[in-house]
Amino acid sequence: MSIINTLREKMGRLLVVVVGFSILAFVLTDLATNQNLFGGGARNVGEIDGEEISQEDFAAMVDNAMRSYGYPSGNPQLTQYMRDQVWQNLINQVAFSNKLQDLGLEISDNERVDMVQGKNLSPVMQSFFNQYLGSTEPVAVKNFLANINMYGPDAAYYFSNAEAQAINNRQREKFESLLTKTLYVTLAQAQQQYSSQFAFADVDYLHVPFSSVSDDQIGQISDAEISSYLNAHEDDYTVEESKDVEYVSFPVVPSAADSAMYSQQMAEIKAAFEDETTNDSTYAISMTEQGLGFNTYDPSALPNSLANNLTTLNKGDIVGPELQNGIYTIHKITDIVPSENAFARASQIVFFLAGKTPSEQSSVRQTARDVLRRINNGEGFEALAREYSDGQFSTSGGDLGWIRDTDAKVADVKDEVFGARRTGLINRLIERNDKIYIVNVTQTSIKNRYKVAQVIVEMVPSYETSNDVYLQAAEFAANVSNTEEFRDYAANNGYSVFQGTKIGKDAMSIGRLENARQIVTWLYGEASIGDVSDFDLDGEYVVAVYTNETEEGVQSVDDVRAEITEILKNEKKAEFIKSKLGGLSGTVSEVAAAYGPEAQVFSNQSVKMDDNSLGTLGFAPEAIGAANGLRTAGQKAAPQVVEGSGVVLIQLNSRTEASDLGDYTLYENELLQQASNRIVQNLLNAITEKIEVKDERYKFF
Repeated sequence: MSIINTLREKMGRLLVVVVGFSILAFVLTDLATNQNLFGGGARNVGEIDGEEISQEDFAAMVDNAMRSYGYPSGNPQLTQYMRDQVWQNLINQVAFSNKLQDLGLEISDNERVDMVQGKNLSPVMQSFFNQYLGSTEPVAVKNFLANINMYGPDAAYYFSNAEAQAINNRQREKFESLLTKTLYVTLAQAQQQYSSQFAFADVDYLHVPFSSVSDDQIGQISDAEISSYLNAHEDDYTVEESKDVEYVSFPVVPSAADSAMYSQQMAEIKAAFEDETTNDSTYAISMTEQGLGFNTYDPSALPNSLANNLTTLNKGDIVGPELQNGIYTIHKITDIVPSENAFARASQIVFFLAGKTPSEQSSVRQTARDVLRRINNGEGFEALAREYSDGQFSTSGGDLGWIRDTDAKVADVKDEVFGARRTGLINRLIERNDKIYIVNVTQTSIKNRYKVAQVIVEMVPSYETSNDVYLQAAEFAANVSNTEEFRDYAANNGYSVFQGTKIGKDAMSIGRLENARQIVTWLYGEASIGDVSDFDLDGEYVVAVYTNETEEGVQSVDDVRAEITEILKNEKKAEFIKSKLGGLSGTVSEVAAAYGPEAQVFSNQSVKMDDNSLGTLGFAPEAIGAANGLRTAGQKAAPQVVEGSGVVLIQLNSRTEASDLGDYTLYENELLQQASNRIVQNLLNAITEKIEVKDERYKFF
């Protein structure tokens, strides 16, 4: 019997590892019903271990999962993300179900009851009951199960799916335990783990960069050498199938006529606000395209165009219309009413003291005094806040905006801010709760709320504008039928041609085109090299020509020539440098002097085995290992190559061993956890690699 048929009959064997209950519930739905989810037919999105998956049913599963998570339809990124999750779930289900069945792993009746409705609920069941009941109390759970039909027509169905997932998760946990329980760590390994984190070497090292060796000194790199390297490293140069296109974009944006129309519309809205007979709230609600249209706001919740000018605004004032990022806004303050809370506006510069030594804190206080002095001498508060302030408001120049008297972010300086009788700098440092504050009150305390009528209108292209752009794109597409004609027509008519290269079958974007799945599907569907097609994407029309494809497999010599040439040059330069260093003796400083000015000497007083970089040289694990292998002061390691950088010669000045810890349990557990994580991931990889997966979703989505 096939794996999929087994899955149909034994719903409890399903397994989800990527996302949670909701996706599994809908995958289980389709597997448990009479739908032919993995039925045959020409429109298949792929095969998993020989079982075909139809496009229609896969799309339905994704739609169900989207609804279960509350994701909105029409969002290409979210939809593609969910497709990937559902697909990966199916792969994992097929891969694990077979192994679980072969092993005969079972959940006893008592264990099942305990994890599903007993005292030791599985995380899946806890999530389920919290969602339905808001509680996992045994009494509430038992009452739910006794009256499950009262919770809606789908409650029993969802409970069954949650139960199946909980059982599957437990089966997998047992499966993984068969391997993780075999893990052990010796005392020597734990000691080494501890030592790698706390023992360190004080070294001097000489560095000779590859750039100091000219190409003439190493000779030319031949095609035979490049081919030989490529043959020896094929796995590093294997690529997936990809496509190349060239395209012309026709953005659909408001025309000058559209802009004039919107400007006139906003002028009419302003005139209506100016008319005393207008019911401002009703009018704004009827006219706005976004937002509520009318609301009462605290100063801290007002739009910036109002908040920044609040002290000069009065009842009846109109602000706008303003145009920003294609959106018009206009506001009218219809009334100002009392508030129970006080509001003020201030900026601050904060210096953190927590975690610093007394000496460091003294230095911070001196810096704060210097900054306060510089402000008093006329330097800008905002610039100094950006330079010196700790915390989240440094990027805004210290501006806190309008703040409520109960706001936690002003708690330490509340008395100073809300007690200020005038605006300006509070000319002293305020130190509270391990922080030092410099405060500038920009608006003194008020106790007002504001009734605001607001109209927001987004400028969009008119039908005439959209149609004109469409006709331009259609005319372009009608006049070209191959790559040469495409390029000639674009050049002759002044169109900019953009390129999209190495487009994979799962690509969501192409160059500057963010939502380009239509084009990708076309490339991997019926299109042939030289074909031209037009597309209606979000906010633009695109005409594209399919120019080239790269087949799956090892790249050609021409494709990797430059990259491999650079690698081979560096290998030869490394040998050149090593050879020259080999003829020199003495300390690294003496060797550097004899080598020449190209050799630079650096120091590092704390090189640990756990490190992976050496100073400014970057990633250098071999050099780190060599440094920690030295034991005698003055001892030098063999020259080490730092990839992409040069050659280093390391000399030990001293080595500090980690003190004896006595109890190494912490490091034993650390190694066990690392090994456990690896074995779980390797288990998943090993099992999924044993099944054949044919993924052709790109032809449909």
